[in-house]
Amino acid sequence: MVKWNHIVFLLFFIMIIITVQAGLVHAKDTVSVDEGKAVLPELSEDSIIKLNGEWEFYWHERHDSVDLRQGGGQLKPSIVDVPADWSNYKALGEALPSSGHATYRLQIYLPKNELGTYKAIYISGAASAYSLLINGEEKFQRGIPGTNRKEEIPANSSEVIPFYAETNPVELIVQVSNYSQRRAGIYEPVLIGEPETLFKHREKTILYRSIIVVSLVIIGLYHFIIFLFRKKDYSFLFFAIVCTVVAIRATIIEQALAGYLLPFLNFEVATSLEYLGASLGALFLTLFTCTQFPEDMHRKIRNGITIVLGVYSLFVILTPALVFTQTMILLQVLVLVAVLYGLIIYIKAVPKRRPGSYLNAAATFILILLVINDVLYYNDLIRTTELTSVGLFFFLFTQAVILSKSYSTSFARAERLSDDLSLLNASLEKQVKNRTIELEMANDELYVTNQKLYEAQQSKNKWIRNISHEIAAPLTAIQSYTKGMVDGVIEPEQKYTRLIHDQSKYLSSMLHDLHDISEMENNQITFSMKKMNIGPFIQGIYEKYKWDLEKQGIEFVHKDLLPLDLEDLFVRIDPIRIEQVIVNLLKNAQRFVGEDGKITLELALGTGDVVIVKIMDNGIGIKEDEQNQLFQRFYKSKQRKAHNGAGLGLPIAKEIIDYHNGEISVESIPSEGSCFYFMLPIEAE
Repeated sequence: MVKWNHIVFLLFFIMIIITVQAGLVHAKDTVSVDEGKAVLPELSEDSIIKLNGEWEFYWHERHDSVDLRQGGGQLKPSIVDVPADWSNYKALGEALPSSGHATYRLQIYLPKNELGTYKAIYISGAASAYSLLINGEEKFQRGIPGTNRKEEIPANSSEVIPFYAETNPVELIVQVSNYSQRRAGIYEPVLIGEPETLFKHREKTILYRSIIVVSLVIIGLYHFIIFLFRKKDYSFLFFAIVCTVVAIRATIIEQALAGYLLPFLNFEVATSLEYLGASLGALFLTLFTCTQFPEDMHRKIRNGITIVLGVYSLFVILTPALVFTQTMILLQVLVLVAVLYGLIIYIKAVPKRRPGSYLNAAATFILILLVINDVLYYNDLIRTTELTSVGLFFFLFTQAVILSKSYSTSFARAERLSDDLSLLNASLEKQVKNRTIELEMANDELYVTNQKLYEAQQSKNKWIRNISHEIAAPLTAIQSYTKGMVDGVIEPEQKYTRLIHDQSKYLSSMLHDLHDISEMENNQITFSMKKMNIGPFIQGIYEKYKWDLEKQGIEFVHKDLLPLDLEDLFVRIDPIRIEQVIVNLLKNAQRFVGEDGKITLELALGTGDVVIVKIMDNGIGIKEDEQNQLFQRFYKSKQRKAHNGAGLGLPIAKEIIDYHNGEISVESIPSEGSCFYFMLPIEAE
């Protein structure tokens, strides 16, 4: 559980950093603005410059370029710091009230190479209505600024205002009035830069705020739907309401986003929703906390917080913005108290190991830090940005994780109980079904076993028939000759005794082959593997059988095609078994070459770290359609039936080569000869 919490908070902090960075103004430079004049450096394509500093300020006066030129030295401006709420300024030694109107003026000097190009101004915060004049021409108006409450029409919006910078200086005049709320004047930095850059900056701000709003709406809708199915659990309803009001407040705060999504809202309604988002959010957050840990929350404190926040929300609904916005500090205190009490509840729940208490306590602590940031920000004590809606989003995200886990656990428990009940009810049926399945499986296994036994019996019968056939022919010949000799019909001449001897050798050879095959099938045959130098080994076999073959009038040739620079080439073999394979292949070649025939024993290096041993003859050859069947037991070529052989030698040779991880095959052209060859892997040194 602790590891899961760490992962959630790691994501939590990463998302906060990203969102905060996206929400802040990314100004590349801040120029020095002195006595109402700003000298700008050369602007790059992605430069956004804050025009922070000393602006000319005309309190309770509304001027345009003509007035300021004709007034000459008679119009004496105050020099004030921008951005700032003008209630922080002083005139005649007294702080200015929030209600009033004024004119701001700034002269901007661009580099010569920037003249004759388009630039843009972006004012994100000026209350409550203003007109922007650039070089005497009105470029933008938000609401209608006036000299009294009746004339003013407040509005919440922000726009990027492009203009053509023809000559120096570029004169900015901002006519501002505020008779509608607490904040007054230009309270956010005025930005200048390339039009495309400022548009991208504005779109990026809208995008990140939209992600928060859409996520909150989806989370809220999801939990409201769950509440519709589980109306006894009010935690889902309270959570959905918190998500909804926080989403509305986040939309209202970002004026550009509100202009897109809620263009039909007037200033009074929008400002009321902004304050209600904070008060109702804190109220239902307290109720939601109560549903999570009712045993740890003091009933009277809970009722006191909800009643006070409820009364304050009613006060916001019934009074104009000019009145309820003056209570911003009171709202901040109420929200801090509600969230702080929630943190105390979560901390009390941690030692009791209540589900989600650890995660709730940590998330609430971070939320309090962000609320404190907003308290300082809205009271012009620090220059950051609004973060409570962002903090609430991530706090609600953690709550969604906790609620989903709780709901999933309850659902899993219900499923488990239901499954147990179903298993209990169906246990007898399941046992019968299982026994039936076991019986069917046993029957299937018995059927498969019987089939295998039948096939084995058939194979055995075929095997016996083949053996009987192979033994019968030589035995019949032996019996015929011996009976003829006994009866005196045949004289005991040397040629008949030779025939009897040859048939006896054939029977002995076949019995030896049958013995080898039997041992191979039963894994009783043993191999004595040794590391052998293949060149001398093949040379030795050649010399061993050369005299026997040449005595029969057969030319026996040995070819060593190994590279000359390769003195030693080792393979791991059973030398007796490999010699058995070579002798078998030599005997096959001997049968089919006849007198004046030629047999070649060749050794060569193959591809892929193998050596190739070839036995080639110039005999009668083998048809192509029979070549693949030569290594089957008891198979005899139709054109070779006249030649003696049981059809076991080549299958035995294949078994031996397979054991050595090698391959054996044949290539042949009828009437020209055959080439039997096998490959053995080379042993690494």
